[in-house]
Amino acid sequence: MTLIYIDLKRYFSFDLKKCMHSGQIFGWKNFGKKWYGFLNKVPVCVSQEENKLIVVSNKSITEDDIIYFFNLDEDVDKINKKIDVNDFMEKAIELYCGIRVLRQDPVETIIEFVCAQNKNIPAIQKTITEISKRYGEKAEMNGITFYGKPNIRKIAKSKLSEILETGIGYRAKYLLSTAEKISEDSTYVDKIRSMEYFSALNAMTSGKMKLYGVGLKVADCILLYGFYKLEAFPIDVWILRAYHYALKGFYDENLLSVNGFRKTKLSRKEYLLMGDVARKVFGKYAGYAQLYIYLASRSLFGGSKKF
Repeated sequence: MTLIYIDLKRYFSFDLKKCMHSGQIFGWKNFGKKWYGFLNKVPVCVSQEENKLIVVSNKSITEDDIIYFFNLDEDVDKINKKIDVNDFMEKAIELYCGIRVLRQDPVETIIEFVCAQNKNIPAIQKTITEISKRYGEKAEMNGITFYGKPNIRKIAKSKLSEILETGIGYRAKYLLSTAEKISEDSTYVDKIRSMEYFSALNAMTSGKMKLYGVGLKVADCILLYGFYKLEAFPIDVWILRAYHYALKGFYDENLLSVNGFRKTKLSRKEYLLMGDVARKVFGKYAGYAQLYIYLASRSLFGGSKKF
């Protein structure tokens, strides 16, 4: 049994709960203050007690693995100062202080966000659980059963009807095609990792490397959360709702409205233009800004009284 205590006083502000509920990770199980999942292919139970991060595993894992995954040594104070451009961002940063963009496995992130399209977070978590049960490694700790990253090659060898049994719906054909492409090209992930942000975005959404069913928003999520390309700025309905507040004065407001009504869908050109505005304002930390805006928008427009 491996037991690791990490003194969080050595690092910038970190909040495990905020990170795990931030909409960037879906495959972990939560019971009370404990989260069960796989970290660097090792099953772990993670919890936080004030300034201590506690990680338990029945296999070997290092403190460096944990620091890397949770991005503990990221200079978030520097990032927050860069993206604190107005009152909205100041309040968002204050409310969600302690979040990190996690360093997740790229293939796992691809699977999760291909499956996540047009679903809310509880539905995404349910779908990922079912897919992981069928295609992932089973683990048990403290009487809790959970599953690791789905095996992409097992998915690629499946029949469409088998994938449909997980409840994924029309996304099954996207997942099967994606699994086949990545299984056939063992260098796919490394190629994306080596590319600059815009090259990677174009590769995933067009041409020979395109992943079937993956558009700009899903590709941005994958690049931000799976490949740690912080220039990515995923734009979904929550970002559209809060964009005006987070970036007021930095863009032409006609970009977001048609005859006075807010847009809910964007053309490719509009999506890229809105992302470019965010990258100009927030610089190389646009992805961090997006995470704060997303969480603030869910509070502001999702019924919460936090914001």
